Amino acid sequence: MRLLASKKANTRQLGSSICCCSQALMHFMPAVALHLCLQPLLLAIQEAHIYNDSKTAVDLVLKNSPADTLAAFQQLAAANSSSNSSGSSSSSSSIDRAALQQFVNEQLDPAGSDLQQCVPPDWQQRPATFLPNLTAAAAAGDANATQLLQFGLDVHALWRVLCRQVSPAVAQHPERHSLLPLPNRTVVPGDRFRETYYWDSYWVVRGLLVSGMTETAAGLVGNLLSMLKAVGHVPNGARSYYLNRSQPPLLSAMVRELYEAAPQADPSLLSRALPLLLREHAYWTTAPKQVTISAANGTTYNLSRYYADWQQPRPESYREDVATAANATNSSSSSSSSSSSSNDTAAAAAAAAAAAELYQQLASGAESGWDYSSRWFADNETLGTIRTTQIVPADLNAFLYQMERNIAWAANSSGNAATSEAFNQAAAQRLAAMQALLWDNTTVNQAAAQRRAAMQALLWDNTTGMWHDGVLAPANTTNSSSSTTAAAAAGQVFTLTQNPGIFASNFVPLWAGLAEGNEAQGVQVVGALQSSGLVGPAGIATTLYPTGQQWDYPNGWPPLQHMLIEGAAKYGGAAGRTFAADLAHTWVTMNMRVFNNTGHMHEKYDVSHASGLVGRGGEYAPQVGFGWSNGVALDFLSKYY
Repeated sequence: MRLLASKKANTRQLGSSICCCSQALMHFMPAVALHLCLQPLLLAIQEAHIYNDSKTAVDLVLKNSPADTLAAFQQLAAANSSSNSSGSSSSSSSIDRAALQQFVNEQLDPAGSDLQQCVPPDWQQRPATFLPNLTAAAAAGDANATQLLQFGLDVHALWRVLCRQVSPAVAQHPERHSLLPLPNRTVVPGDRFRETYYWDSYWVVRGLLVSGMTETAAGLVGNLLSMLKAVGHVPNGARSYYLNRSQPPLLSAMVRELYEAAPQADPSLLSRALPLLLREHAYWTTAPKQVTISAANGTTYNLSRYYADWQQPRPESYREDVATAANATNSSSSSSSSSSSSNDTAAAAAAAAAAAELYQQLASGAESGWDYSSRWFADNETLGTIRTTQIVPADLNAFLYQMERNIAWAANSSGNAATSEAFNQAAAQRLAAMQALLWDNTTVNQAAAQRRAAMQALLWDNTTGMWHDGVLAPANTTNSSSSTTAAAAAGQVFTLTQNPGIFASNFVPLWAGLAEGNEAQGVQVVGALQSSGLVGPAGIATTLYPTGQQWDYPNGWPPLQHMLIEGAAKYGGAAGRTFAADLAHTWVTMNMRVFNNTGHMHEKYDVSHASGLVGRGGEYAPQVGFGWSNGVALDFLSKYY
């Protein structure tokens, strides 16, 4: 049995899905994704391994119209077919690799050529108010402060390196680009991540504010708002192939950070952002992303999950997804000896359904930002068992609780008392649900209602002192990700069991404010983090499980360090503040050491060695730049020195 019935079928299905996605978004960018319908060309590029990274192929820029490019490719394919001694029909695999490489060079411009480097107008070589404590200590002759200040200035200088402006050609000929046209300059993560990304931008904004670059921060937030306005959610990134999913919803937090730090940077920000944030909230709190869960006592709660609208290989990770599907099929086929030809049709149909399900789980895992981690795997170690849509994530629901609080704040600041009250209540309801379903504590105060009650009831575990992800199962249905998808579509109620795994995400709700007003719980969470085994010599590991995936041990990621350290400092009492300061110093010292050794800030780090190593694992080579790493380092330098 093969997971993909044929290359031809796979090409037809993938192309159809992308074209339909493009047609649904014509109001935003006329046919911006149309060149992705050139699937024979893209499939040929992927199969020939013209580029080591699958993403490069879908970031290329057409020199001519899609129709002209397709016609030229068809001529190339026909010429290769006629010269093929085997007499086989025209196919991408029959094209000579050298001829294909020449065609690509002639017909397409390089990936990233539709982005222009720029210098942020508010960037200064040495801002007047930059890291004042370190500046004063360095001026007084403190050698350590001098070294740290120089590191901060080196990181600050990277904003110039990472600044990008979308080329005017994207708006003039959107059909030739997968890049989305954005109105403002932006700051990108770096390396292969050459465009704007959603949740990365939160930590970029935090770092820009430390650098005094409020205009650039406002422009970045404006870009995200523009995409939200156009499509009803903030895409994973500013590419057409990312429109099928979002990422952890932190835009409301960016709006609040920017407005509170520099209201003059964008005086109309709240009035423009509030209706758009309401749209984003609806996106995350509507089925199939939102599910209804019945607790053991019969009380029902609404919580959310990651759920991408995609059932094909991700265009930016095409080869990787096809390989994952093939491996999963080989594993499942090894236990079956049936080879009857009468079963071929049924086997092919089952294989196609299994492929579609797996591809959706992979895309949904990418929506989480944790692509990939044992956190999503049914067997805790194998990517082919991914079941993202079956998981109710503790951190996602914490982000939504924070969003609801931020919307209430924005509405109140804008004089909209009714909306403010409604979203304060919604936030309280989410917290209650998490406490009821993911935390087992009968004594905690659950006076606030639905969201807070749900998180407390369903996701909190008083024995472990942390929130946990929940695993869904529809009532009276087998416990599988396929059944949860069908059940959500039918509006069914789910049951939930907690995933006992130890993940850094279990502690993110502390950062989002779920222990606000309950210091005893905050102290308990900090104590659980300290004894969890996640805290390593150079920072906090993502999980305890060394699977080879990049969101697993021994990697430590900058956003997780920031959220867990900031949460401990804010809600963990005196011990939490001491713990946070020590961890921040450890992280900064390691970052500085690796930067001095390599000349780069890195996307992730190996925290198992005190000296600090570059993080590895996952689908692509280690990346440098790096937007969120820079933001976290600058924020820690500002707060803890």
